[in-house]
Amino acid sequence: MTLKLEQNVQNHIVKDTIKMIIPIRCFSCGKPIGHLWEEYNKRIEAGEDRREILNDLGLDRYCCRALMMGHVDLLEEVAKFKKF
Repeated sequence: MTLKLEQNVQNHIVKDTIKMIIPIRCFSCGKPIGHLWEEYNKRIEAGEDRREILNDLGLDRYCCRALMMGHVDLLEEVAKFKKF
């Protein structure tokens, strides 16, 4: 089990496409939001307004909006501290 996890982590690091795991559903209301993260992140990096992006993605509730805006990618930092 640990070896398989280590291989998965190494595969993500080798591909240079390290992605942090965004919650699949909103913690408060349960709306699926995980599939929206990549588009949200691309548009943020392109310099678009956060309000317009969230409106376009259909995130009307403040709980979903807060979850998207408050998420921080820490996988690169966490990957430094391997347990195995």
